[in-house]
Amino acid sequence: MSGNSEHSPRRVDSGPDLERTMFFSDAVFAIAMTLVAVDIKVPEVPAGQLGQAVAEQLPEFAAYVLSFAVTAAYWLNHHRLFRLLRGYTGRLQQLNLVLLLFVALLGYATDMLAFYGDQVLGVVVYAAALGMIGTANTGLWIYCRHVRLFAADVDPRLPAYATVRAPVTPAVFFASIPVAFLFGPQAAILSWLAIIIISSLLHIAGRQHAGSE
Repeated sequence: MSGNSEHSPRRVDSGPDLERTMFFSDAVFAIAMTLVAVDIKVPEVPAGQLGQAVAEQLPEFAAYVLSFAVTAAYWLNHHRLFRLLRGYTGRLQQLNLVLLLFVALLGYATDMLAFYGDQVLGVVVYAAALGMIGTANTGLWIYCRHVRLFAADVDPRLPAYATVRAPVTPAVFFASIPVAFLFGPQAAILSWLAIIIISSLLHIAGRQHAGSE
């Protein structure tokens, strides 16, 4: 009896079944990404002014496309991670909830960029929100690697590469915050292109390293 009670907390707090965590996470990502589009309203103007009204919404569409693309990349990364795990722990679920906490703020952050992208605070709020999503995502990879949650058949080079690649996006977003204060919001937005450049260089370096082995 004492032996069973001694091990029961571990069975409650961990296990091999990841489906519920994955389904819940997918739902939060899907709702957050959908609400970003829902926030874009059809202009209610006379027919003769419709073209101008749609043109004035271009910042909203641009913010939507950017948010969708970045969050989709985070979701793909999250999906790959959980497909590589052999199970879950209570700490993993807590870290995952932190990630979803910031994902749920995506709509607010996108509206800040869409309507106040020409102001420092609008860009800073957006960069901070996307940076926090990326930081939480990076924390998941680091934790899973640290506690050896990856399945036995996973190439150890994959989580090692991911823990190098994952911090790039949040690092660029956070670095753009002082850029916004020093050089203006447009300079900060342009600095986000560094995500593509750095990620591409890391991808090329990773392929070359794999080919040399």
